[in-house]
Formats: sequence, C-alpha cells, structure tokens
Amino acid sequence: MKFRVLVNMVLVAGLALPFAGQAWAGKDDKKADQKAAKEAVDPVCGMTVDPATAEKATFKGKTYYFCSLDEKKEFEKTPEKFVGTDKDKKKK
Repeated sequence: MKFRVLVNMVLVAGLALPFAGQAWAGKDDKKADQKAAKEAVDPVCGMTVDPATAEKATFKGKTYYFCSLDEKKEFEKTPEKFVGTDKDKKKK
C-alpha cells in the first residue's frame, strides 16, 4: 500500500511541475515589463534614463526622454536626425 501512495505522489508531482514552471515564467515576464517601463533610452546620446525624472519631448505623437536639458534642446532642433528607421540613420 505504501508503494502505491509513493507512486501516486511521484505522478502528481510530475504533472504539476510543468504548470509551476509556467507560473514562474510569467512572473519573470512581468518583471521585465516593469523594468522596461522604468527605463528609457535617450535618442541623442544612448544613455538609459528614468522616465519619471528625465527631460521629455514629444515628436509625432511619441514621447522621448533625455538625460539632460542640452540633449533635449539638441533633439528639438532636428528630431528627424535622431528618430526613424535604421535605413534613414545610415543615409545620414
């Protein structure tokens, strides 16, 4: 009788593990999303900045974040220089 209980426990554990792994994977995805929401990249210098405290400018409906007021002013002069497709950037 004890052997049968042991076998059942192993089978149940084996069935439950794949589902437990999926639950952990979901938590990691949420953490990555939260981290991405807390960070932005300055399009002028490439520095990572905190959107909550960074300088901001909007271009074509999208908000961009900057590490300094000087970077923001540089962006506002010619935003097309800093945003667009990779093909556009290679041409310049």
